[in-house]
Amino acid sequence: MTGWNKDLEKRILKKSRFTLAFRIIRILLVVLFIYAIYMIFVNIIADKMDVGKEAMYYSSLALEWTVPNVRGDFDIKEEEMTSFGTKRLSYNLLKKVGIKDLVIGEAEVTKRLSSHYSNITYSHPGLQQLSEFSFSLPEDPRTNRKLDANTSPHVWEPLEMLPEGTVGELAFSTDSFMESEKLIANLREFDIHILWMPLYTGEFVNFEPYGWSGSNNLIMVSDVIGLTGGIDHDENFHQTLRINRLDESSVKESKQLMLDNMEELLGKAESYYERFLGLGHLKEKYQYLQEEGFTVYGAVVTGPVKELLKLKEESFIQGEQLGEVELWNWEPTDQSEFMD
Repeated sequence: MTGWNKDLEKRILKKSRFTLAFRIIRILLVVLFIYAIYMIFVNIIADKMDVGKEAMYYSSLALEWTVPNVRGDFDIKEEEMTSFGTKRLSYNLLKKVGIKDLVIGEAEVTKRLSSHYSNITYSHPGLQQLSEFSFSLPEDPRTNRKLDANTSPHVWEPLEMLPEGTVGELAFSTDSFMESEKLIANLREFDIHILWMPLYTGEFVNFEPYGWSGSNNLIMVSDVIGLTGGIDHDENFHQTLRINRLDESSVKESKQLMLDNMEELLGKAESYYERFLGLGHLKEKYQYLQEEGFTVYGAVVTGPVKELLKLKEESFIQGEQLGEVELWNWEPTDQSEFMD
């Protein structure tokens, strides 16, 4: 009787283990199925809302406005969606020297459901920061008092020593505020491309900038935005237009595209453009540009080094800084070809 009970007990335990294992496997399969359906649903919603493309477009746009002559490549390198709805993507960072785009780093964008916890990080091996350029206000906007410029001592001599078969990148400030069209006209005779121009947008008068440095006779705003060749997108945030440089035939459209993009961003939550994109005082800057126009006080240009050297004789240029230098890659300026 005892032997029979032990044998029965073993069979019951074996059957129980099999039943339990089957139930666990079935539950796991159901959970995996639900998770798969959930992830499919999340990705469909994300694709429908173009979360990744939108985050890429606006993060690249903000980068281009705030960092002189640096922009994002519109080819996404990696893209993923987590189970919590977080979108992660990365793309290359580009700098133009001559007519060539150089890859100088990578942007990693993390867009969470809340913009408060979304962020953008930049990696740029070999560089302390994405751009070393700074621009000096020509006068104090509060008093109209003339200011000095922050000039690098090693600009014109290296340009004189460099061979003709090289191209370079040069930044400078101007000795007065001027309309964007005026600065473009002043540079018309030189075989160079204008890539970026710092904008005065009401700092110290309409609002206090988040960051600035200098002294009694020097002011450099750190959260400045700049005018670049305009970009546009379709309803799915695919890039439909990029203007490569600023000249007399492209500046008007570039300014309007900048205003259009700013207006779109202001339609979003403040946390999106301030915290996520780092565009402080965007509303005040947009209103100033609309009401007062585009006032600039410098530029980043690129071209043959001997052409850059000619700028030494221009009295309106101050605070010059030499950037990257590359082997020859240049074509004579053709005003009819300024768009991709």
